[in-house]
Amino acid sequence: MLTGLAFTGFKIELKFKPHSEKQERVMFSRKPIIILACGIQFGKTRVGAWRTKMYMHKFTDPEDTFIITAPTYKILQQATLPAFLNIMKGLGKMNKADAYFKMNNGGTCYFRTATDPDSVVGITNCRHIWGDEAGLYPLYFHENLQARAAFKKAPICYTTSPYSLNWIYTDYIRKWHRNPKLVPDVELIQARSDENPYFPKEEFERKKRTMDRRRFNMVFGGEFHKLEGLVYDIFDDNSHVTDQHRTFLDGREFYISGVDWGYTHPAVILTFAVHPQWGVFLVDEVYSTHKTIADLVEAGKRVKAQYGVEKFICDPSSPANILEFNKAGLTALKADNDIRSGVDAMYELMQMGIFKVVKHRAPHFLDEVSIYHYPQNTNVTPDKDLKDQLPVKQHDHAMDAARYVCLNLKLTKMGLKRASIVPGMSEIDHRVHAADQALKSNLDTDVYDW
Repeated sequence: MLTGLAFTGFKIELKFKPHSEKQERVMFSRKPIIILACGIQFGKTRVGAWRTKMYMHKFTDPEDTFIITAPTYKILQQATLPAFLNIMKGLGKMNKADAYFKMNNGGTCYFRTATDPDSVVGITNCRHIWGDEAGLYPLYFHENLQARAAFKKAPICYTTSPYSLNWIYTDYIRKWHRNPKLVPDVELIQARSDENPYFPKEEFERKKRTMDRRRFNMVFGGEFHKLEGLVYDIFDDNSHVTDQHRTFLDGREFYISGVDWGYTHPAVILTFAVHPQWGVFLVDEVYSTHKTIADLVEAGKRVKAQYGVEKFICDPSSPANILEFNKAGLTALKADNDIRSGVDAMYELMQMGIFKVVKHRAPHFLDEVSIYHYPQNTNVTPDKDLKDQLPVKQHDHAMDAARYVCLNLKLTKMGLKRASIVPGMSEIDHRVHAADQALKSNLDTDVYDW
């Protein structure tokens, strides 16, 4: 048991003993962002709760605030919150109705979930943030947490099992492994389940022998891999993200935007450059909550002025919003909202190699595509037809806006050609090769017919 630990000039009494050097690093790191990515039962939730308690003893002004988050209300109620309340007995009072804990003679800790990414907006004087199972957070929620931390330079501690190759992997973990100097504000701690000395070694070895290797490495090894059951499992940064789109634009392209309405949930406008031969390029992203229709009209005017957008393919759930776009001179059409057909249309473009995301232009799309998945079979009842299974309806607003456009292109039979792909060629080489092929075989007449 560690007691009387000095922490930035403040002495506290802790009844917590880190079981390893890695758990101790999580407790006492002073980096702005601490990420503990580990196998199950390493003790991530416990150490996150104790670290929060330590900061609540350090900052005791009544105006000081703290934030504890989880991806869903279920995880918050079943795991995160019990771990915290168990070590805070007698130190304050829990307000269940408004989801906060008021410490005796101290500050207030708020409990929020990623199901409403704006639920943390308005919390001021934040001194510490703990995000449990942060690998399930959308990028937008992470951005809001960073905004809450900024004023008081509060550290953010993320504890998580690996789930997918989303923002926490691409923005931090992958860069840290390339070179820690690329992310100097980050303390990354990765650990296997058996690095907890109390985890049964024989069970770890049994699971290692019997489980799929990739799945074992995620669940018990703390390694990041693609999420199982991804809708767009074919999507890959190397194949579908580009910074060379200008090379392909020659005046034959046109621009089209997909619009998904939202207020509490994000509203999204995705703008695509569509070239009859080189494909579909996602070039611009508007992604924000609490935007009125007037705000979205202004955003639509901006992308029309910047790109010359010919039409906006809109979520059909709000005819009034579509009317407002048209009144403002923005040609807005009702999208076909057949999810299965839209998903298939976008998947086919990816499979053809002619769906590209321009680097740094659509971070929320890239985050969503990495976690957009089908429900696990365990959630499917016997009377459900797996062939008609639809994706999980969560963190999918950019996915919706994109499929509106892809399905519209298919239904209107826009002239998208199948690229001549030669393995090992760069994108520029592909363009030259395709141009040669066009001269030889009159490729301009060979339109890919959906």
